[in-house]
Amino acid sequence: MVSDVHLGTIVGPKRLSLLVTEVNRLQPDLLLLPGDILDDHPGSWSENELVESLTKLKARYGKYAVPGNHEYLGGRIEKNIALLERSGIRVLRDACVLVGNSFYLAGRDEKMARIISGKARLPLAQLLAGIDRTRPVILMDHQPVDLDEALREGVDLQLSGHTHVGQMFPNRFVTRRVYEIDWGYLQKENLQVVVSSGFGTWGPPIRVGNYPEIVAIDLGFA
Repeated sequence: MVSDVHLGTIVGPKRLSLLVTEVNRLQPDLLLLPGDILDDHPGSWSENELVESLTKLKARYGKYAVPGNHEYLGGRIEKNIALLERSGIRVLRDACVLVGNSFYLAGRDEKMARIISGKARLPLAQLLAGIDRTRPVILMDHQPVDLDEALREGVDLQLSGHTHVGQMFPNRFVTRRVYEIDWGYLQKENLQVVVSSGFGTWGPPIRVGNYPEIVAIDLGFA
């Protein structure tokens, strides 16, 4: 799981090369990117350079992403999704897929899409309608929100990012108040939630009081 890479003006090719090396070293079965992979401005990147670099990320059962708020900013959502898809990353925008004939992976559209684009995302019940409820469900949602809805709809694991844990102290005092969980692991009855601090940064390439991360999740099904 890698969230909030923010590829663009600040986070460039050198940082992405490090990400590719570290992810591929882990040899993941599945690579999940819960939003803000691309920033609201591409900076000096050429499309071909970006696609070529992201294509180097490898995972046995595929690479999946959901949009974050920064994919929407600047009116670039369709172009950003096309770039990710060209890189072999399937973007789940209110969509659900069966992975390895074993479990469902669902991806919600960005919660702020209604404000930015005027189109609200689907209710989770509608998104999961018709799936085989005997199989596990993993949900990607960029922001760690609507946890009660995920619990009610039988989601087993939700993966989110967005918060950066405030990125610079003392901003975490704010994220702790805004979100039920702003970083780490939470078990809420039958729902488990993992929120990442993210790999990149937004604005200045500085973190104070927290660190960037790639989250390796070892998952077993009972």
